[in-house]
Amino acid sequence: MPVDRPMARGSWRSALVVGLAAVLLLWARAPFAPRNFWGEDGTRFFAHAMADGWIRPLGRSLAGYFHFLPRLLGAVGTLVPLEWAPAAVFVGCLASVGWFAATIWLAGDRLLPDPFVRSAVAVSPVLLPIVGFESIGNITNLHFLMLAPAAVAIMGTQEGRGRQVNDVLLVAMAGLTSPTTLGLAPLAVARLASDRRGGSRRPAPVLVAWLVGVTAQFMMIATMVDDPREMATDRSVPEIGFLFLERVLSYNLLPFWPRIAGDGFETVTVALVLRGLVGLVLMGGLLFAVVAMLRRLPRSDDGRRLVSIVSVPLVGGIFFFGGAWLTAPEPRYAVFPAFCALWTIGLVSAEWTVRWRVVVGSVLLLAVITHWVPSDLRRTGPTWSDGLEAAADDCRLDPDGSTEVLTLPEGWTVALDCDRVLDR
Repeated sequence: MPVDRPMARGSWRSALVVGLAAVLLLWARAPFAPRNFWGEDGTRFFAHAMADGWIRPLGRSLAGYFHFLPRLLGAVGTLVPLEWAPAAVFVGCLASVGWFAATIWLAGDRLLPDPFVRSAVAVSPVLLPIVGFESIGNITNLHFLMLAPAAVAIMGTQEGRGRQVNDVLLVAMAGLTSPTTLGLAPLAVARLASDRRGGSRRPAPVLVAWLVGVTAQFMMIATMVDDPREMATDRSVPEIGFLFLERVLSYNLLPFWPRIAGDGFETVTVALVLRGLVGLVLMGGLLFAVVAMLRRLPRSDDGRRLVSIVSVPLVGGIFFFGGAWLTAPEPRYAVFPAFCALWTIGLVSAEWTVRWRVVVGSVLLLAVITHWVPSDLRRTGPTWSDGLEAAADDCRLDPDGSTEVLTLPEGWTVALDCDRVLDR
């Protein structure tokens, strides 16, 4: 079995540094996250753990499926004083993001041999501009970020027992956390075909983990769901296509690109047409780079690298259109496709000159800097401590009753017994 070389074969020490960098970047970009819960973080995952403990909530569905990792992290908030609960859950989010980045670094060593490119791709789930819409710094949308390391693990290498165990655990947990992990099926098929061409007769353990996790998720959906998810009814192919160009490509790859409002695309205008044309140019440039890379690859090149260059952008596009068609073209469904676009750029950049790498890298870095600040919806609103103080005032009037603490976004609350609020 090959021995990993530091910085070239994904050493554990280097992976730890990359994971820590992702943690620090998330903390720097979302300093507001520990101040209050976001969405289901408090209303469902933390509140259910407070009421029913750690185990029972794992069997409770939400929005028609099961959230294994967020359920575990939500329960972390019950281990600390009530005032610190959102911060404790955020620490769990930080640890998860660090794990994701370290896994991308380790599993992507053969596909992304350049350590700087691989480092950028590894921390990109934290830095992608689209993450700032609603997915940053919370466990509710953590599974959209988790798809990134799961995809790299499926297409990557597992040299050594420790890396194999890590990737198997992450991919299986991704399947248990969201049915969207089924969207990685083309990558799983590509990995299986690549291994077969390489002489392997048995499926890789990471593929078995993916199949087990996804199968368990859908078996639970079929037998245990008590709140089936409603599918979209007013589908629009032009709208989905425009939002793909807008939220997957333009907003993530171009500096200063303005954020489009949720209803800002309902009426066709000259500005929207121009925005769509810019997105088409970006998509054409990416496809041209992929084709040029495929033509330059030597016949002796690793088959998995070739398969990855073809399948990664394809999977990203299928994922966005599938999610938008079944539910809605919401920003969080653009997170994984945007990662696939960046991953594709990393794959094809291996044949670029240093000048081209510097130019493209500078543009992408400037895009991150100019979209650094998350949306107002995610970072403004009541704090948990202020909500607890207001809840305590209400509970003094009825100590045996219950109260609700305001969280984010506006209109969301966490229901608590007054005895817990007064005894904190």
